[in-house]
Amino acid sequence: MDKEWRLLDLYVDLNENSAFLNPAIQRARMEGRVPDTVSFCSIKKIGISLGFYPDPEKDINLEYCRVHDIGVSRRLQPYYVNVGYPGFAVVYIIAGKQYVPPTVAEIFQAVIPRMAEEFNGRWGTAAKYRPFNDMEVGGRKVSWMGGSFFGDIWSGASVLLVKPSPIDKINPALNIPPEKFADKEAKTAGERAVSLEELTGRPIPLDEVREAYRESLEKIFGVKLVLGCLSEVEMEYEQENREKYSPDILLARTEGRKFGSLGPGVKRGESIWKVPRGGLIRAVILVKGGVIQNLLFSGNVLCSPVTALEEMEEGLKGVPLEEGSIREKVQVFYGKPNYQLTGTTPDDLVRLVLESGKKAV
Repeated sequence: MDKEWRLLDLYVDLNENSAFLNPAIQRARMEGRVPDTVSFCSIKKIGISLGFYPDPEKDINLEYCRVHDIGVSRRLQPYYVNVGYPGFAVVYIIAGKQYVPPTVAEIFQAVIPRMAEEFNGRWGTAAKYRPFNDMEVGGRKVSWMGGSFFGDIWSGASVLLVKPSPIDKINPALNIPPEKFADKEAKTAGERAVSLEELTGRPIPLDEVREAYRESLEKIFGVKLVLGCLSEVEMEYEQENREKYSPDILLARTEGRKFGSLGPGVKRGESIWKVPRGGLIRAVILVKGGVIQNLLFSGNVLCSPVTALEEMEEGLKGVPLEEGSIREKVQVFYGKPNYQLTGTTPDDLVRLVLESGKKAV
């Protein structure tokens, strides 16, 4: 008999879900107080959810979002920028790591192609897996995944663009570097994306999308999804998250907040690297007397644990700006048990740090 997982059907504000509710479900599952859970979420209004590493002052037009009532939130997950809107479906998977392969890359390789098969059989979309974490039709993205390990738990998400996105409202909110599209034909977020309704030429009810996900995930994980509801402890944790929330959380990893004013003799450099068939990583470095004073990585970083790259920033402080010393520190992090920086090697990070250092003026 298949093991049962709980299925939640939620109608949410993307920002409130990202900042309050989904972390509450994840915490309760990590504590063993709720079962493995799949949450199917439909979105109430336009909102922007940032992963842990984007710099909102660089990647988002915060003033535009404020004027147009577009909420922006940030959470401890290794994704870039998710723009949710009515007709945008997101499915969260929070389950024991025994159900998934041992690395983030292998999870995407195992799950996304099988989802594509299910969607193709249902909608005739000819969707294909595009490493590292996308599902495409004709070179345009219709779905993607993200996620990370938290102790013995995998916490991930799959997004499906059901209805056409309101590009006229979304594009002005984003400051995505052109390097993000360096290996793609599309050169803007709008050109890159395509919706299920555009592909099929008909309206797609969310009930149909929910059923497609349910059947797909049951087959992939060998489980039965049983409709349930939030527990009291999850609602308590959600309320705690609301009470603890501060706007400072959004800006905590901005360059201005981390570095403050530069001291005498401190030079600043910046470089961006596009991960082949993946995201981009930006490095901003402060150097004085040939020694790294501070460092900030930002962008679209798939790493597990989520804080791996932040730990590397701290580890490189006080290190001479020369290849051997930097490489020695970087390799320590790549060699840690269960540390994963998907799509990158130590050479990549060493090169990025050195390039930003060369630009320090």
